[in-house]
Amino acid sequence: MTVPDPRLDALLESGTGPRLEALLRWLLEASPARTADGEPRRTSRLRRLQAALAGRSLEAPLREAWTHASAVRLLAETGLPDRTTLLGEGLQRVVDRLIPRLDPEGDLYALLDRLGLDEADARWLETLPEEVLTPWADLLAPPPETWFHAARLLAHRAAAVGLSRDLLALDPEGSDADSPFFGLDHIVRSLAEAPGDPAARNAWEEGLAACRATLDRAHARLDERGVSTDLIFRMELAEAQLARMDQLLGFALGQGDGRAFAAELVQSCARQHDLGVLLRTTVKRLARKVVEHTGETGEHYIARTRSEWWAMGRSAAGGGLLTAGTALVKFGLFALPLAPLMLGLGVSGNYAFSFIAMQLLGFSLASKQPAMTAAALARALEEDNGREAEIDVVAAITRTQVMATLGNVLVAIPAAVGLCLLWHGATGHAPLGPETALHGLEMNDPRHVGTWTFAAVTGVILWLSSLAAGWTANWSAYRGLPEALARNHRLRAWFGPAATAALARFIRRHLPGMAGYTALGLLLGFVPLAAAFAGIHLEVRHVTLQAASLGLAAASLLLHQGVHPWGELAWGLLGIGLIGVLNFTVSFALALWTAIRARDLDGRAARSLWIQILKAFNRQPGRFLGAPPKA
Repeated sequence: MTVPDPRLDALLESGTGPRLEALLRWLLEASPARTADGEPRRTSRLRRLQAALAGRSLEAPLREAWTHASAVRLLAETGLPDRTTLLGEGLQRVVDRLIPRLDPEGDLYALLDRLGLDEADARWLETLPEEVLTPWADLLAPPPETWFHAARLLAHRAAAVGLSRDLLALDPEGSDADSPFFGLDHIVRSLAEAPGDPAARNAWEEGLAACRATLDRAHARLDERGVSTDLIFRMELAEAQLARMDQLLGFALGQGDGRAFAAELVQSCARQHDLGVLLRTTVKRLARKVVEHTGETGEHYIARTRSEWWAMGRSAAGGGLLTAGTALVKFGLFALPLAPLMLGLGVSGNYAFSFIAMQLLGFSLASKQPAMTAAALARALEEDNGREAEIDVVAAITRTQVMATLGNVLVAIPAAVGLCLLWHGATGHAPLGPETALHGLEMNDPRHVGTWTFAAVTGVILWLSSLAAGWTANWSAYRGLPEALARNHRLRAWFGPAATAALARFIRRHLPGMAGYTALGLLLGFVPLAAAFAGIHLEVRHVTLQAASLGLAAASLLLHQGVHPWGELAWGLLGIGLIGVLNFTVSFALALWTAIRARDLDGRAARSLWIQILKAFNRQPGRFLGAPPKA
């Protein structure tokens, strides 16, 4: 027995026909969750609605409203991006969420969008009893021509995406007309005109397979070179359009699961304005490629043999020597009466120039390595060559980092003392005043909470600079920059083929590192100033720079006072060790987390690895801290 519903009766009797949006809102107000004593309240309402429509002979007006011309748009566009660029689609989703828009009257696509559907509504559709669903399937099923029209609309749009210039450029050997997207609309139109023709069906299946194969080859070529977020977005859009066309043509030919398709439309509509979903599905591939390029660089910072380990020590010693001069210039800049912007530019330029000089001279900066080597560890996790092999990678990373840090610090401190003595011999006074020198010692004191905090923040900065290096490597590979430079006719005419080829090799080898170091210099120089602008006291604590600063400060105080502050020096040396540990662990942890997420690796495997690492370290600490075993 059907329970009377005065509100439903009023909705059905108002106007000349059923008010579709009002009826749907009345239905959706009921909970889709199953009650303890029976079916969901929404299902019960759906039963009442179907009985009321039949009792009033209102099925025909409802069918007419549902099969409105905008049904083509509903079938073809629901859940698919409207724009062909990531930025354009992202901006539209933000604007649509904040600003209302007046849609055409009776537009089913807009109606579905206004209802505010969510995942629970899709699950409710999937669990509807067959006896409830069958009458509605017969009532609301679009005619075959509607399915074909929607498929043709998508064919035009998919062809436009598939024939975009950057996608065609991934197959330089083929002509534009060779692309299967070129004849996509003709194939769909032929099938719509002769749906019973087996040849037309075969042509569609072959065309669909060819389009998908083209996209697969494009993805493979992107894996071999760099990636672009807009190109990835268009490729994923084309794949989604092809999948939707296949569904629509299946329904037009009397095939397909109507319940599953309806639930998919509802679910797609619920996600259509979700900016997070858009970014996750598109940016992940770029993140993976950036991580891969970072990991390729990180392989150069892992010493697996004793000769490589000693070579890293010599390279780090050169980096420590150069950093002593960098620290002296930094103190000189802070002593000048410069405006904050000019001070930031000066300090950042000093850091960047010094770091790039290290890159070109083949020296190493210890704190640059953790973020790079973490990506290499993620690659080892993905290859899954066994737990012992993964522990070997971690041990190699750790002992290399220890050697690099010692090389930096043990040379930076005496080199800074030497510079201080040379300065005193040339000018007659110490390079740092007493207050500045005392602050230079105190800023490394581990008894101050700021030392811990600032060292951890610097670890974040080091991680960000590694992303800049990886992104630059991806951008260079995507554009084919070294090859383009080597073939550039103007450069070849100006400098000659040999010099142009040498320039291309230089760019291939050094551009990512120079970009990463430039980003590191800018961040180290400007982050504290930006924080000060916001009223936040923030400093950076970079292990090699702090070691050089400690040497300058200690030598300057000795020259001023004639007595060395051994207590402050001891605390400062302990602080240098703490800063190095925090620089390493924070940047390494962030880089490993990024790499694991970009590669869709199981986080539990990484946690299990750390447990095994701790056990291995407890058994044999020298494996992680000392020289590699002899071959």
